[in-house]
Parts: sequence; C-alpha cells; structure tokens
Amino acid sequence: MSFTEEIKNELSRAQIGSDCCAAAECLGMLLYCNRFAPDRIRMVTASPDVRRRARTLFGECFGAELYEEGDREDALILDDPEIIRTIFDWYGFQYKNAALSLNRAVVEEECCKAAFLRGCFLMGGYVTAGKSGYHLELVTSHYNVSNQVATLLYEMEMEPGAVTRRSNYVLYYKNSERIETFLSAIGATGAAMDLMLQKVEKALVNKINRKVNCENANFDKTLDAANRQLDAIRHLEETGLLYELSDDLQMTAALRKANPMAPLSELAAMFDPPISKPGVSSRLKRLVKLSEGNK
Repeated sequence: MSFTEEIKNELSRAQIGSDCCAAAECLGMLLYCNRFAPDRIRMVTASPDVRRRARTLFGECFGAELYEEGDREDALILDDPEIIRTIFDWYGFQYKNAALSLNRAVVEEECCKAAFLRGCFLMGGYVTAGKSGYHLELVTSHYNVSNQVATLLYEMEMEPGAVTRRSNYVLYYKNSERIETFLSAIGATGAAMDLMLQKVEKALVNKINRKVNCENANFDKTLDAANRQLDAIRHLEETGLLYELSDDLQMTAALRKANPMAPLSELAAMFDPPISKPGVSSRLKRLVKLSEGNK
C-alpha cells in the first residue's frame, strides 16, 4: 500500500463532523473529482474506504446514492438530475454553467476549512516520501478552483506552490514541514507523525553514514601515512643510513616496524619513558624526509 493510500484510509476513518463540515467535505470532493457537471458526477478512487466515505457523506447531505460504474469498482457515479440540481443549488452554482468555484460561505469556520481540504485531498491528493524527497499535491482540472484553494491555504498560513500539468492545475508542497502541517490540518495526524519519524530515521541513517565515511577516510589516511613511513624505514635500512641516526630515531623506526598499524597515540605510549603524540609524529616525519633526501 502506498503512502497516499495509507493517508486516505486514515482520513476516511475520521469521524464525520457536523452538517456544515460534512457539506464542506462533499464540496472538496466535488471540486477535485473526475467530473462534476449538470449531467453527471463521477468520482474515481482506488480506496474502498474513500468510496465508502463518499457514499456516506453524499447520502447524509443530499440523500444521494452513488453507484459503481459498470465493472469499475474504483468509479462512483451520480446521474440523478434532480439530486445533481439540488447539489448545484445548495452550493450556489449555476446549473448550466460549467465554471465552478469555491463558495467561501461553506468554509467560514476553521473546522469546515479542514473538512473541505480533506475532501480535496481524498479525491485529488497525492503524497510521496522517500529517498528522492517529499512531495504533496492537489490536482484539479478547474483553474478557478485551484486559485481559490491556493488563496484559502495562504490565509491558513500554508501557502503552496502552483504549476500547470497537462491541462490540470496542481498545488504542491515539497517542504516536509509544510506537508506535515497540511496533513495534520486535514486530520491525518498519524500520517504526519509517520512522516516526522521517517525524517528522523533518514537523518540518523545519514549521520551514521557520514560518520562511517569519515572514519573510513581517516583510516585510509592513517594507512597511507603508515605505508610511507615503513617504506622510508626500509629504504634507510637498505642504504645503511638508519644505523647512523640518533637512538631516538632508531627506536621510533623499530617501534613503527613492529607495530605497522598502531596509531600515533599508542606508539607514543610504547616509548620508555612515554613521549607525546606530536613527538612521535615529528620523528616519523624526519625519517620520511631523510629517506626522500637520500633517493
């Protein structure tokens, strides 16, 4: 099941509020459904829970009975002209005018705004959340509707982005915090929490990966340095120069040969008496420099 389906199923289980909220949610469904016209209303959704909720809402609000379109379980149809006229009249739409808009009187209360946006998302909403990032969008074929919903969201301090795609008008969010805010506002608090947990998990994985990469890089750096030191010591031995050096440098060379992968701090502790880590580093650099100067 996709993340979008999980969200829509969660929203479909939300308690249906007062009559005004139920009507507001119906309006959101109508403005974002597949077809809302005087001759026919058609709602397409793959979620059985959403179809069930749509039937309940339209039955309670308008006495409408939505039925499945032929063999297509994902499409609900309403073609009773009297009920469709009732719906148009109730929302203040002109019956023969195809231009639809958001009747602001339906979304005056905060609870009705949330219900309306829930209906919009149930019919025209999509969410993705993964490695490539986060994306939420509301898609409708009605230009005026998209603009007016954008204005509503702006007033609710949830300003979306907007784009036109294949004759459809899309409002979208790419910022995860804004997506969480939107989902919480329409009642999908569980999905919003899941999104936050995904972000935390992703951030933790990235932190671990950065730490591992850093440690690997440091290990490679230490290994390269140790190999250069061992090559220098071997060259000094082969040329006989090592035995002409001071006791301190000979001791350093002997300890490095015996402990080729030991970090500087451990080498420093092996001296009698122990010396500092910078002291070991300085002696090893001198060995490398002497070797290079003799080549």
